[in-house]
Amino acid sequence: MRHVQHTSGIRVGQVVVEFTQKPVSAWAGLAVLVGGLLERIGFRKWVEDSLPVRETSNNQCGAYSKILSHMLTAYSGGERFSHMQWWGHGVDVFERAFKVERFAKSPSSLTRFWSKFDSQGKSEAWLSCARDFAVSLLGWSGVVSGNLNMDSTVLTRYGHQEGARKGYNPKKHGRSSHHPLLAFVDGGFVVNLWNRAGDVASGHGCVAFFRADGPGAVKVFPYPTGPLRQRLLPH
Repeated sequence: MRHVQHTSGIRVGQVVVEFTQKPVSAWAGLAVLVGGLLERIGFRKWVEDSLPVRETSNNQCGAYSKILSHMLTAYSGGERFSHMQWWGHGVDVFERAFKVERFAKSPSSLTRFWSKFDSQGKSEAWLSCARDFAVSLLGWSGVVSGNLNMDSTVLTRYGHQEGARKGYNPKKHGRSSHHPLLAFVDGGFVVNLWNRAGDVASGHGCVAFFRADGPGAVKVFPYPTGPLRQRLLPH
């Protein structure tokens, strides 16, 4: 489709102020960079080939469009589905950069889409495909050793998610949270994550977590501080 640009303007003294109908967005940089990256790695083809759910509505905008909407909401700093409105004023730019006809514009579109993952089997199947996709991009087969780092973090929860309990939460005191353990190597590639209830101690389950990460393949292990160090030191 050919886009025709029209301009109109007014004169204020000796200054001419012109207005254009060309799509303008504060998110243009995000659109170009992320759009180029996803096109280069073949993200759209992977989504369409691996997604375990299908949409049949004649009015649907496509699963790929909805996944992009979710990603853009996260990249723009959103923490809830309703925050997708933050980048809505630049939707024309995103549609051109990502080469999609239209984006999902309603938070309910995303909640209905993700509710189709109605079984653990579907979730685990797509997680396995995502892991294989990431491994192929990173050239993981060529990695024989690395520096393993471990840490715990706090994820604030709103609602009644399983395992969300009141515990240590430095940002939202008294708010329910999860307290996961993470293992990552070298530049920050996450190799394992165990979610835990929000009221557990920092070192809870860290020994079993460390053993599950394959310590035989680790070249250097920088010990963390605090409870994690005390639990892991004997091992």
